[in-house]
Amino acid sequence: MTDDNSQTGWLDWIVDDLRGESAASRRQFLQRSAAAGAGTLALSIAGSNAALAQEAESDETTDVDVLNYALTLEHLEHAFYRDGLERFGENDFERAQTLNGLAYRTRKDVRPNFEAIRDHEKAHVDTLTTVIGDLGGDPVAEACYDFGVEDVDDFIAVAGVLENTGVSAYDGAISMIENADLLTAGATIATVEGRHAAYLNTLNEKDPFPEAFDDAQSMSEILDAAGGFIVDF
Repeated sequence: MTDDNSQTGWLDWIVDDLRGESAASRRQFLQRSAAAGAGTLALSIAGSNAALAQEAESDETTDVDVLNYALTLEHLEHAFYRDGLERFGENDFERAQTLNGLAYRTRKDVRPNFEAIRDHEKAHVDTLTTVIGDLGGDPVAEACYDFGVEDVDDFIAVAGVLENTGVSAYDGAISMIENADLLTAGATIATVEGRHAAYLNTLNEKDPFPEAFDDAQSMSEILDAAGGFIVDF
């Protein structure tokens, strides 16, 4: 189990740095964010994902918008692990066919490793929420989800899809960030998502590092995929 303080430390310095900016530069940044609409990526699923993504990728997209996009995905991932681990206990993991053939110690570590991933995603949610609020934005709320998971085998398979999607999402979104400190922070999240994806690929008997370069995907592509899991607010 990881220490929450160690997980949030990587963004604490960003919050402090933003708070320490000159009043003029901070006011200019917040005015630009407000003009574009900090709620661009609030993901009202009753509307069109395609229209949302088109707006999100417009020339007026702000760093707050990109952070809310990341927060939307982190909410989804955290909810997936949180709810799944509440539903499936040690005995459920022991019966998972996906884990057949793994060494005893490796198999016993699977659920604790999922708990660590859950905690990572929670740390991402908390820190992104803090930074968005500190920038004067309105953090997007957690939605309601349906992951279609029936057992631990489904859980492990869907986790692999989510983590690999997360890597592509961050790779695609990082280029849209203007603040250098936020760019660094986004990269540090992307690498953690990559570690998650490699581990899940291994459990799912897939190549943990299939290519020399990961596939960066646009907001429209990611929101179209994520929207399939979101059922309501």
